[in-house]
This record gives sequence, structure tokens and C-alpha cells, in this order.
Amino acid sequence: MMVYSKLNSDAITPTVALEPGVQSVTLDDYDPHNTARHKTATKPTWARIRLLILLSILLPLALFGFLHNRQTTRKLRIQNALEARDDKTALREIRLLEERFGPSAEIAFLRSRAYRHLGDDSAFNQFSDQALELGYAEEKIRNEHLLRDLQLGNVDDIRQAMASVVNSPYAELEELGPAVVYGYLSNLDFAGIAQFLDFWGKEDPASPWITFFRGMTRMAGRDYQAAIESFEKCASANPKFVPVYGPLGTAYVRIGDKQKGIKHLRRYLQSVPSDLAAASVLATTLSDLDREDEVIALLKPYMEARTATIEMKMILSRIYASREESSKVVETLSSVAELWPEDSRVANLLSEAHQALGNEQEAVRYAKIAHENLSDLESVDERISRILNGVDATPEKQYELGHILLHKQSREEGMYWLRSALAIDATYLPAHEDLVVYYNRSNQPKLAARHQRYIDLRRESP
Repeated sequence: MMVYSKLNSDAITPTVALEPGVQSVTLDDYDPHNTARHKTATKPTWARIRLLILLSILLPLALFGFLHNRQTTRKLRIQNALEARDDKTALREIRLLEERFGPSAEIAFLRSRAYRHLGDDSAFNQFSDQALELGYAEEKIRNEHLLRDLQLGNVDDIRQAMASVVNSPYAELEELGPAVVYGYLSNLDFAGIAQFLDFWGKEDPASPWITFFRGMTRMAGRDYQAAIESFEKCASANPKFVPVYGPLGTAYVRIGDKQKGIKHLRRYLQSVPSDLAAASVLATTLSDLDREDEVIALLKPYMEARTATIEMKMILSRIYASREESSKVVETLSSVAELWPEDSRVANLLSEAHQALGNEQEAVRYAKIAHENLSDLESVDERISRILNGVDATPEKQYELGHILLHKQSREEGMYWLRSALAIDATYLPAHEDLVVYYNRSNQPKLAARHQRYIDLRRESP
């Protein structure tokens, strides 16, 4: 029986009456177009299956591409940081790369290069050995070790060593150049520096190292104003170039602009905290301004790591002495006195500290050392004046000045004048002998051995 139910005022839809409990059927179910759509919807979803298969293939590829892109981006950051000598940032990126992708020969090599830049020989050797074990190119690792020796001046012939690196298929001028110039600087060979910078400037005129090293040569010649001009030009053109900020800060300190010096030295040490010389200059400058708490905070990490220089210990000891903390003076300087028993500054401070503590015998002993060196130290200013005026500009006189300063007052100043003596006469053995003493006492056996080898050869020759 057909039944009609009114849906609205304009149309009615016929339905088929069914037994109770049976779903009703409308005429739409008999529409051929609607039936086709229904069959399409209910037949096996092969398109969906194909989509799942396609996704199972594409998703891993997309993930691989994403990870590869991240790896490439991070390596680019590392390379940029290494070129700017922002080695602290480079090491942080290297560690993140290793955590994500695991150890590899390339990662170990990049880490060894960062530590070479920082002068950390122990870590440099450790990771260069690891890179070799993981299959990195042996010749490239050998080049890194040669670059380290070049930078320290620990080669018998810089030009020959340089040629060895240049002829390697892995030669990189941005790595070779700094090592060579630093090597020349360690020997105060300004002619060699000028010649090499001319060559480098033709090969890569845009390199920030060119302007930087021109400033360094002026710095070594103690023309601090000219050095500042070069460094500021370099920093202005290359604000991310880390090496420039250390000597720039030191040069400002030398001309008496301590606030600018502090600013640039702090910037530099953020990236290169391992530069002990720069940290010592900053500590001295802060101490001169009576910012003692800042000095203590700055030097505390170096003291805890046992990497503090003699100059750092001297600065701290003067602060402790001014605060009448005599036991800390003795604790800080006793090891220095063992290493350099002839140092007058150390002897003076220890004598006063032991006197305050009631250690009369030790106070007298150190006072005697200080008194014995008094006449030599009083002659320093006159000696410097005569040398600078050309009266005593001989290797012998420069050695004598260097010897006094090295042993009795300042390692940095003493080394400068000893190298000046060798710049005039590279065969002057007393200067080599003092350098052996310095390098042995500062735990640099390779450099000590180089000078000792030269001494032995000269003495054996007829």
C-alpha cells in the first residue's frame, strides 16, 4: 500500500510502508544516479590505500631531507664561527651536531681545529687522534699539526714549513695565513710578515686578517695609536671577527683609555675565555680602577681551573694584601716563588705577608731576595731609554734587559726583549738559553726543546 506524507506545502515524497522494525525505503534509493554514487562510496578504497603507501615512502624521505638540511645548516654555522675565530660558538654547535647525529670523523676534526685556534694542545691532540681513528684524511690532520707548530714558531724554517702546507691538496689560506703570521710575530720577524701579507692581500684582499695583522705589527712595535686605527678599521668592516677585539682592548689600555679597553676585552673574552694574556690585561686594568670585586670574580675560574698566570696571581695577591688577608697572599704566591725564586715582586709580597703572620725567618729570607735584585730593577728604565735611543741597540744589551725582566719582574716584558735580541742576531745563544728556561717553567716542552736543539747544534759545530 502506498502512503503519502506531506513534507512541506510544495512537495510530497512517497514512501513504501514496511513491516514494523524494517527500515523505510524512499524513491531516492531507486534513483540510478544516486545508486552509482553509493556504489562508488562503498567499493574498496584503493585510492586511500595508494595514498597510505605513498605517504609511507614520502614521509621518511621528507624526514631525511629535514634532518639533512638541519645538519647542513649547523655545519655552515660551525664553518662561519671557525672563520671568525669564534671558537666557543663553534664548539657549542659541534656538540649539538654530535648529540643529534653521533660522532664522526668530520665532527672530531672540526673540534680539533677549534681547539687548535684556542691553543688547547691537549684537546687538539685528543680530537685530531680521534678524527684519524674514525677515518679522516691523514694528510689533512698532519697539516693541522704543522699549522699549530707554525703558529707557535716551533719550526726550524717557517718558509719551508709554509711551502709544505701550501703544496698540500688540502691547503686553506684562511688557516695557513694566521699560523704563518703568528709564527713570524713570535720571532718579531716584521720583514717576513710584510712580505707574506703582500702575498696574502693579492690572493684574498677581502680577508679581515690582512688589516688585523697590520695592526698587530704596529702593536708589536708599540705604536699603539696606529694599531688602534688598523683594529678599528677591521672591526668596523667585520664586526663578527673575534680576534680583533682582544688586541684592540689592550691597545686602548696602553694609551690610557681604560674604559674602551675594558669594553673590548670583555667582548673578546666572551668568545675566547682561554686567552690568559687578555684576561690578565683586563684584570690589571680593573685593579688599577680599584674594582677589586670584579677582579676577583674574573680570576676565580682561572684559579679554580689552575690555569691562572703568574700575573693573575700577582694581581690577586696585591688585593689580598690590601685587605690584610696575608694567609691568602702566601697561599697564592708560594707556588710562584718555587718556580721563579728570583722574582722581586713575588719576594716583596711574600716578605710582607710572612711578616704580618709572624713568620720572621721567611720574611727575612724573601726580603733578602728582593734587596739583592733592587739595583738591577732600578736600572731597567735607563736601559730601555738607551736602547730606544739607539745607544745600546745591540743583541747583548737587549738580552741583558730581557734577562732582568724575565727573571725578576715580568715574564711578558722579558720575553719581548729576548725576542728583540734574537731578531737582531738569531744566533745569540744566551737569549736562546733564557727561552729554554721560560718554556720549561711554563710547561711548553716542545718550544723549549726547539731552542735547546739549536743551542746544542751551535755548540757542536766547529
